[in-house]
Amino acid sequence: MVTIKLFGSMRLKTGCKGLEVPAGDAPSVKAACQLLAGETGHNIKEFKNCVFMVNGKPAKFTSPLKDNDELVLLAAAGGG
Repeated sequence: MVTIKLFGSMRLKTGCKGLEVPAGDAPSVKAACQLLAGETGHNIKEFKNCVFMVNGKPAKFTSPLKDNDELVLLAAAGGG
């Protein structure tokens, strides 16, 4: 299983705290975002601009996922 967690404005926007999915259904961060988009009814573009962490380490949209990974999505902060 891959655990997907959403925090900050992503959690508020989607109304979803996260999901647990079979690793075969989410072999990459991109695939996990596609699953989230389908579950929440949001466009994948909204997830593509997030900050990704896999097992506490920075990850990219193209990073692979494997069984027992934890993917965290954080909305990118802006301002100035």
